[in-house]
Amino acid sequence: MIRCYRARRGRLAREKGAILSGLQRNPHTILHFSRDRSVLIFRGWVLNIAGYRVLNSNIAPEAIELSKRVDAAVLDMDNNRNEVTVIAKEIKRLRPKLPTIVLTEGPVAMDGQLADALVPKESGPETLVKSLEKLLAT
Repeated sequence: MIRCYRARRGRLAREKGAILSGLQRNPHTILHFSRDRSVLIFRGWVLNIAGYRVLNSNIAPEAIELSKRVDAAVLDMDNNRNEVTVIAKEIKRLRPKLPTIVLTEGPVAMDGQLADALVPKESGPETLVKSLEKLLAT
């Protein structure tokens, strides 16, 4: 399932963007992978409000294919730790320099070559947006 959200402009985006990071002139496109549809919708909305174009996917092969067209990847590590590890490995094999963030629940041991940043889900959407901004700025 692919849902593409375009960067919003207008009052709502300005209000929410002030809370998160603000709109970008040339928004980056972000791959967002999660098995949980409600998480896809909510986090996709948050990233969109922060000024990013978002390609949502809940299917591993589709996410890997979409990774060829994005500026960064956000992978939600839920109960399917092995699946996210496989996706991250394949993304890094295809595009080694693609900024990749893995969202984690609690402490996770993960090869540093698979993700450029590990962001705890508990830290909230602001931390995710700041991590994305930092990775995309380099």
